[in-house]
Amino acid sequence: MATTAISRLLNSTVAVRRRQTSDDGMGGQQIEWETIMQLPARVSSPPTSSTQGTLAAAQTLERVPFYVYLQPDSGVRRGDVLIDEFDRKLWVEAVTWPSIREYDRAEVREWQAEPQEAG
Repeated sequence: MATTAISRLLNSTVAVRRRQTSDDGMGGQQIEWETIMQLPARVSSPPTSSTQGTLAAAQTLERVPFYVYLQPDSGVRRGDVLIDEFDRKLWVEAVTWPSIREYDRAEVREWQAEPQEAG
């Protein structure tokens, strides 16, 4: 991948996992998630409008939307799962880019589960 203007802003790495389907040998299919590549990335904070949602996510199951910035032509696509350095699973809902393609922007959602009570 060629170095671009956004390269210096990509301060973390994400693993890209993609669903792979294969025959199970009994007439059905088996689905597995396979890590297909590691990419430099910048994982944004959730938008300000989602800050209250992030607090609510600590109490209920909630989707928290935000963006992951990647090199242009990264190969990431809708349906992939990005695993960041904090082991968060970020489901890719869309990949877009500006009119002059200097980066890819993946809109992702993180599922946050309700915390378990101790004791």
